[in-house]
Amino acid sequence: MKIKYFKHILWAFLTLLFIQCKTKPHVITGDLKQYHKTTITFEGPNLNESPETYLNYRMSVTLTSPNNETYVVPGYFAADGNAAETSATKGNKWRIHFTPNQTGVWKYKVAFKTGKNIAVSRNTNTGKETSIHGESGQIKITPTDKTGNDFRAKGKLQYVNKDFAQFDNGSYYFEVGTDSPETFLEYNDFDNTKARHDFREIALNYTEGDPSWKINKGKGIIGAINYLAKQGMNVHYFLTMNITGDGKNAYPFPNTTNYTTYDVSKLDQWQIVFDHMYNKGMVAEFVLSETENSNWFEDMEKTERTNFANSRKLYYREMVARFGYLNIIYNIGEEANWASGDDQFSAQQVEEAAHYIDAISPYNDLISIHNGPSKDFSLYPALTALPKKSALTTISLQANYQTFAHGYGETKKIKDLSTANGKAWVVRYSEPYSNHLPNVDLWTKNALWASIIAGAAGVHYYSHNGDIKVDDYTLYAPYYKRMNYAKNFFLNNKVPFWDLENNNLALSNGYLLTNYKDYYILFLPEGGTSTISIPGSNVFSVTWFDPRNGGDLQNGSITRITSGNTISIGNAPNNKTSSWVVLIKKSK
Repeated sequence: MKIKYFKHILWAFLTLLFIQCKTKPHVITGDLKQYHKTTITFEGPNLNESPETYLNYRMSVTLTSPNNETYVVPGYFAADGNAAETSATKGNKWRIHFTPNQTGVWKYKVAFKTGKNIAVSRNTNTGKETSIHGESGQIKITPTDKTGNDFRAKGKLQYVNKDFAQFDNGSYYFEVGTDSPETFLEYNDFDNTKARHDFREIALNYTEGDPSWKINKGKGIIGAINYLAKQGMNVHYFLTMNITGDGKNAYPFPNTTNYTTYDVSKLDQWQIVFDHMYNKGMVAEFVLSETENSNWFEDMEKTERTNFANSRKLYYREMVARFGYLNIIYNIGEEANWASGDDQFSAQQVEEAAHYIDAISPYNDLISIHNGPSKDFSLYPALTALPKKSALTTISLQANYQTFAHGYGETKKIKDLSTANGKAWVVRYSEPYSNHLPNVDLWTKNALWASIIAGAAGVHYYSHNGDIKVDDYTLYAPYYKRMNYAKNFFLNNKVPFWDLENNNLALSNGYLLTNYKDYYILFLPEGGTSTISIPGSNVFSVTWFDPRNGGDLQNGSITRITSGNTISIGNAPNNKTSSWVVLIKKSK
């Protein structure tokens, strides 16, 4: 009996030892802190960059948080695991990234199967299990040690069914940034990229200790991010696939024909840049296509454009798998409804794409669309007329910067459309169109503040002349400065911008944002004065903000009013015929 019992113990021990030897350890990297990027790298099938690798293998990892929330994170082929440095095209490393929103012990379990076109299938029961299918582990996450604008202090930016997006830490996002150049990724230090940009004019903004690759590559584009962050910008809009478009040289593939093969080293180098953006507090708006290539995947597969090609599904999956942990906006298409060469994207196609991205992402993401041309806004009523509830959470508005009725009126129309349809879209004026460097005062009045006072969640600067070729961001400094003034007006004065809405009925002149309680923000585009009707009998302070020069709040001719009647707000401190912002705040 003793010998038989010993044999059982020995057999169990040898079996466990065999399993431990057979199973390669999972490599966990990152700071292992709340809101910081966390990476798990697995040793899986040894493959190379090919359509078979990307289409016929599907890895995902189910993460369970300390409070038992689950997140299914798609994984991706990472070649040798260091392709940004080695330019490797083959290997056995498979990887996921995620952004933990809680401290404590996270558990994970791998699902990894192979089968024809399994990567684009939503059926989790199909396919043959691979060697690491079912493997599991855990990670202990500690509190963040970051502060300020760094997203590692705030966490993932997500849609919360309000007019503004919210970070995991509870704060809200007021968006200001750049739409130019949209060819940001046509950079000379990325592998297999026909260069348009080197960012040499602002490369000196690179600082010691910033990331790079292959010894000293990437310093120009990292310097560009540093410059924008110094200007207070917190978003960059750019194309991730512009084959046959304006730029033609940004795409995640090794070339322009292998549309189901992904360039691991190029994408790893992109990721270095995007990680730096995250650490600098800058959202990456991935514009996934543009009007000239809206149906490119379907055309390449020689299928009907309404068929939603497998290669398109794969493209969306790869972008989510590689970059979904970031603070990201998925913009389905620039100028999507513009029939350039009969290549427009219909409202039905937009929603199908949005629903697909929403289904494969583990987060409540910002999923957007962009209209075109700048005088055609028909896409938005077409979207809200569809029977299925919209999967879009965000809008990227293109309009003419010279027209106040566009900046204000179209922003408000889109917001009203979405609310009537039962879902609050986060509306951003991401392309105040101009075919030249716009007059900065006119731009400030008709684009920046016109959209803000209508309830826009943010504004970008756009330059037609610099949309493709220019990489010297200093040319746009006056516009960055005005946007930063606007953002700081709300942040520095602790105005709850996420709870305000546009309602001009209480005014005799100008436009109003209010929460109907203790904050009333007036915009007087042509200066002058106004009366306001506020219910109740409370005391309010009246201060003036100069949208052209920023700075502290200033006193006008009237500094305090009592609600209950139609009351004059008085006159501005100076420049009475110029535009002003007036903050009326309930006194404590």
